[in-house]
Formats: sequence, structure tokens, C-alpha cells
Amino acid sequence: MPGRYRISLLGLLVVSACTGALRLKESVIPPYKLRGETVELRCDFEKENSSIYSVKWFKDDEEFYRYVPRDNPQYNIFQRNGVKVDEGSLQPNRVVLKEVDFNTSGQYRCEVSAEGPEFSTVIGTGSLLVVEPPTAGPVITGGKEKYKVNETVDLLCTSSPSRPATFLSWRINDRPAPRELVMKEPLYVAKDGLVTQFSRLMFVARPHHFVRGLLRVKCVAEINERRMAHHPTIPETFRAWERSFQASTGHRVLPPTYFVLAFALSFVSR
Repeated sequence: MPGRYRISLLGLLVVSACTGALRLKESVIPPYKLRGETVELRCDFEKENSSIYSVKWFKDDEEFYRYVPRDNPQYNIFQRNGVKVDEGSLQPNRVVLKEVDFNTSGQYRCEVSAEGPEFSTVIGTGSLLVVEPPTAGPVITGGKEKYKVNETVDLLCTSSPSRPATFLSWRINDRPAPRELVMKEPLYVAKDGLVTQFSRLMFVARPHHFVRGLLRVKCVAEINERRMAHHPTIPETFRAWERSFQASTGHRVLPPTYFVLAFALSFVSR
């Protein structure tokens, strides 16, 4: 009987410890924010019968916020690059960062620790990316109003500044341009961190490029899942922008059989 009593008492202590354990209900770290906005970071916990020793927040493993109920003052803020804590809205489970910039982007972690004898710690993590969408569509330069067959078409597409950089793609007569015709130019990064992307399209105009005497080229600038693959949602402001270019042959439209024959002759002569 005494042995059974000790086992039952031990089981009761284990259950009591579990029911009174510190528990993390939810950690809220937005996947993205627009530059200049305010972001709220939350680490919602249930202490139940536990006593909280500390609540800490880290950015890229560097601590920037600490709450210790037994200290005076209870809150401590540590200066970190890109982290501007709104000290007027401090709460044990809530931190507000104001005027976020590109340096605010990073990995965030909250740690909630209980006092003894439990000494348990719960952790919440997440990634925050500060973004700025393009404010205008791309610009196509280098084109002419008219092209002759076998003349070189050389176009440059320039994106509107953004962060992250836009992805530029070309379409010729509503079909994706072959990769071998597209050259990615070095991007430009401004002092404020915004990125301008460049893409060059170069090909020799053949008869099949002209549909009813017209050559239609389009440059599309977008920020999609490939650019933000580790984020579950994409800002609605990151819509795709398009800019079209159109040129003519400057000649009357000839039957399709003529274009096929002309292309075949030009191919043989090479």
C-alpha cells in the first residue's frame, strides 16, 4: 500500500505540473509590411499557475526588448539597427515597431520564461519582410516605329524602383519571348534601398514576327511568389504592371505564303 500511495502521489504531482505549465497560445509576426508603416508583434501566452520571469524579443538573434515583472523598471529596450520600438505602447505580450524600413526585415523570436521551480520557456518565431511596391509601370526604350524584315530589334525595359526588385519578362505577339533573346542587365540600387531592374530584348525581325503587318512587344513587371517564396501571402499592391510597344513593317501586308517563302529563303542563304 505505501508503494502504491507514492506512485499515485507522483502521478498527481505530474498532472498538477502539466495543468499549471506555461503555454504559448499564439505568436503574431506579420510576413510583410510596407516601408514606413507600423508593425505589431505579439506573443500571447497563458501562465496559468506559473509566475513569469521574463518576456524577451529578438531580431536576428539580437535582443531588443525585455520585460521582467520583478525588475524596476520592468521594461528595457536595446537599440538595434532598423528597430524603433514605440515605448508608449509597451505591454508584456505586445511590442509595436514604428516607421519600419528595409533594415527592419529579418527573423524575429519571442521567448517567455517562467520562474522556478518550473523554469520552462516557450518560443514563437517568424520572418518579417519590409517591402515597397512599384509606383508605375515599366518603360520600354530603344524602339522604332517601323522595322524592315531582317532588321535587328533592340529594346530595353526599365522597371519602376521597388523593394524587392521586380521580375521582368517579355512577350512577343502575346507569346513568351525565347530565353536566348533576353539579356538581364545589372540592376541599380539607390541610396534609399530601392532597386531598379533592367532587361534587354534583342532579336532579328523575321516575317513571322509581323502579324497583319504589326510587331507587338510587351514587358511585364511583377513581384510574385518566386520573389517572395518564403512568405505565405503577397501584398495586393504588388500587382503586375505592363507596358506595350508596337511597330509596323512600313509595307503593305502580304499573304502568309509569302512570309513562309521569305523565311525559308533567308534561312537557306545563311
